[in-house]
Amino acid sequence: MSTSMNNTHSKKRINEVLTGNYDKKYRPNMHGPPVIVTASVLINSFYSSTDTGMDFTVTLFLRTRWVDPRLEYTDDETQTLTLHSDGVNEVWVPPLYFPDEKSGQFHKLTTENVLLRIYPDGTVLHSARFTITLSCMMHLERYPMDEQTCNMEIESFSYTTVDLILQWAPDGDTLEAFGVREGISLPQFRFNQATPDRSRTTRNFTTGNFSYLTATISLQRQKELFIMSSYLPSLLIVVLSWFSFWINPNSEPARVSLVMTALLTLCTQMNGIQATVPRVAHLKAIDVWMSVCLVFVFAALVEYAAVNYISLQTRKSRRKQQSFEMINLIENKENNKVNHKSEDGRTSRESKGPESAVIGFQFRDVIDHVRPGQIDYHSRIAFPIAFMVFNIFYWPTYLCWLD
Repeated sequence: MSTSMNNTHSKKRINEVLTGNYDKKYRPNMHGPPVIVTASVLINSFYSSTDTGMDFTVTLFLRTRWVDPRLEYTDDETQTLTLHSDGVNEVWVPPLYFPDEKSGQFHKLTTENVLLRIYPDGTVLHSARFTITLSCMMHLERYPMDEQTCNMEIESFSYTTVDLILQWAPDGDTLEAFGVREGISLPQFRFNQATPDRSRTTRNFTTGNFSYLTATISLQRQKELFIMSSYLPSLLIVVLSWFSFWINPNSEPARVSLVMTALLTLCTQMNGIQATVPRVAHLKAIDVWMSVCLVFVFAALVEYAAVNYISLQTRKSRRKQQSFEMINLIENKENNKVNHKSEDGRTSRESKGPESAVIGFQFRDVIDHVRPGQIDYHSRIAFPIAFMVFNIFYWPTYLCWLD
């Protein structure tokens, strides 16, 4: 009976405080020291992180705690008063905002997800759940083998450091300063760590100095996804273009179709990759890879053009050689017929014979030393070795990148 009367009396005391002299338009300690607001963030889910928008979206609990002497009650020190969303509007709450916010929304199913708890000594705990999209300036030189560090900032909107000071919850506090729920998985990233900056910092504006907090979220991109979707297909396309070196140079439709198909497929893949990342001024790791693959496939096409050109020249040289041999044979026969009639005939025969032999030697030299089959043979060795050398330098460079 006495316990019930104490509870009733305690509730009446709180109601009297909120409806009597309490005015939520004024901060606690209105003419005294600034209000120390302790903040805590718990990331409940991580929806996405987009490179094109340079942002990330999270659902989080923002918990803040401060002392308001006007809300003290001493009737029952073991009792706390919990207010629902309507009651929260009756209490002073520090006006905070996220400077890097792009968009956000409070959750209202089945009721507004907000909690306010008042302790006997005047301590007030406020907790709100909402989804927010924050900007994150990403450095994509190593994309898709990069690690990104995104900042989450909380700042006082209207109260300067004269009236309000923000701080992260200290170690060992019942509130965890900055936490991430276990088991969160992302399509492209995995969490490395989330660290709050405990140093008190202020920003200077023309309207005054404002207190703000910063926490860093370290994300590591999962390379396996891009190896299967980008690197492996492009690697197979490059290897496919090398099959043309084993096709007979006279099979022009087969060789041209194979290399052109590989080239167009690689260009389509490059366009698809570029559509998923922002257009930045610097080269990304994936840009270097795709560009080199494109060069190798294009080089295979140029190699066949050289083979085809040399093959045509060889055939022309053979035809010319045969023509010269035929002409020489006819001339020799004619010279033999008139050999006994004129000394000039012997002179003509002696002068034309060596000249024809020199011309024939030049064409035979071209045929012997520049053959289409030799170009294909050396390409089968040179192209894979060159691509292997590129890989030896590429992967250690970007995997062991030092910022």
